[in-house]
Amino acid sequence: MTDCVVAAPLATVIGAETAPLFSAMLRQLGAPPSTFLTPVVASAEDISERRTALPYEQLDAMWLKESVHHVVEPAHALRGLANRLAPGGRLLVVMLPASIRYPLFEAALARFEELQPDPAVIEGYMRTAGLETSLSYVEHELRIDRDKYFGMVRARYMSLLSAFSDSEIEKGIDEMRVAHPESVLVFPDRFAFVLGRRQGEPA
Repeated sequence: MTDCVVAAPLATVIGAETAPLFSAMLRQLGAPPSTFLTPVVASAEDISERRTALPYEQLDAMWLKESVHHVVEPAHALRGLANRLAPGGRLLVVMLPASIRYPLFEAALARFEELQPDPAVIEGYMRTAGLETSLSYVEHELRIDRDKYFGMVRARYMSLLSAFSDSEIEKGIDEMRVAHPESVLVFPDRFAFVLGRRQGEPA
């Protein structure tokens, strides 16, 4: 789960991450001579609950990209994050929609819909937290070589695929191979942008 918290334009960027691999990468980015990035090993909940010390008490902007579905209690966490915004501060949640049209096997698509929150619900949580909100979508077309995509599935390029065993993945790929005999897979990739702004003028 990768979150990015921005404290001030052209000043300090706080990169928060919980996965060990990405946390190590963040630490490298924050090593000297960097003066603008502060790496933090923390979850959105840690920051929301103020369990992690940050260089600033209030933040100008926060960005959560494809991570809100990992949050156990999103309404509570988003309220806590909203409370950490400075007047005029913004919270942007970038996420996939509630359903996707990826060329995955049926069990994976069903698992996705089971786990993925609806962006409209996330917007509602942010509005309840006192933010002025908007919800928009951006869609673009992906074209990926079929065998390359199957390799991505084997490598579990989406976190939801980690719920399946190797044999289940191979069975799923067999299902995908029958459903998609074409050599190049063409499908839409759609993202939701949920933007919240705290009332008040920036300091």
